[in-house]
Amino acid sequence: MAKVKAFLKKWIVNNIGFKILAVVFAFVLWLVILNTTDQETTRTITSIPVTIENEARILDGTHVYTVESGETATVVVSGKRSIVNTLNPSDFSAVANFAELSLTNAVPIKVELTGDKAKYANSITITQKTMSMVINLEDVTEKVFDVQVVFKGETPENLIVEDASTTPAMVTLTAPESITNRVDKIVVEVNAAEITGDVQLQLEPTIYDFNGRIVQQNMETYLNHEQVSVNVITETTKLVPIQITPIGTPDEKSVLKGISYSKSGVTLKGSADVIQGIEALELPGELLNIEGAKEDVKITVNLADYLPYGVSIYGDTSSITITASITREKDEEN
Repeated sequence: MAKVKAFLKKWIVNNIGFKILAVVFAFVLWLVILNTTDQETTRTITSIPVTIENEARILDGTHVYTVESGETATVVVSGKRSIVNTLNPSDFSAVANFAELSLTNAVPIKVELTGDKAKYANSITITQKTMSMVINLEDVTEKVFDVQVVFKGETPENLIVEDASTTPAMVTLTAPESITNRVDKIVVEVNAAEITGDVQLQLEPTIYDFNGRIVQQNMETYLNHEQVSVNVITETTKLVPIQITPIGTPDEKSVLKGISYSKSGVTLKGSADVIQGIEALELPGELLNIEGAKEDVKITVNLADYLPYGVSIYGDTSSITITASITREKDEEN
């Protein structure tokens, strides 16, 4: 054991100056290598999300805004490679405080290291390339529109829509001025094929611009009624023949050959229970008096004057001509 201690003592003491010098040289060499491999470097870091603070200062119900530039920030970072190369956009905090909005609608952006990388703030140099967020500030306006009812498709056969109204009849659109100015109409669309009679529907209004495109509703663009009540009144139609039995008899030497009509039938409209009971439109016989007639008797009749209560004419058939054809017997003999 004594021999071991003596050996170690001799080994340590022997040439101690050279050994100390070797240690110092190794340390200096380590510093040189470290400085050589961890040189100063510069990087550009883009797409740093900008957080908005105090947004309520301008979103007070009278204005809205859109960001024209500055939604993300760019910085140039200089420092030791071992630090700079580890940085990502998520290591930075970029803030635009709307309380600092300028008269030119620009908001200063402040960028700094955050989180675990904040400890390197004094070891690197950060140069902002994006200095501000520029916004477009716009007035919020209101405009009142009539609600229009539009029917899509065809109603079932023998059924027509007589009237359609909405409650409320008008709605108010609240939107940025640029949107309000391009809105053409507010409509509710009814599927006509599903209408089988009088009905009341709850439908959502749709906003259309002047190009026929739908304007989407959101937190900035909205109507004061999410739904409106649509009252649809219908009537039943039915095509029926026109009939008349003339009064009187022709001249003793003449005969009635027949009755002709300029239009054989007429389409009536009314409530279903009334229309279904009508098989023909019977006109009073005294309208066509052929007593002593020697030639054709023609009359023009306004059909609307002879309709049952609660029934009207559908279409343009309102006046017809009725002809009683009279033939002389002697003419037949010849």
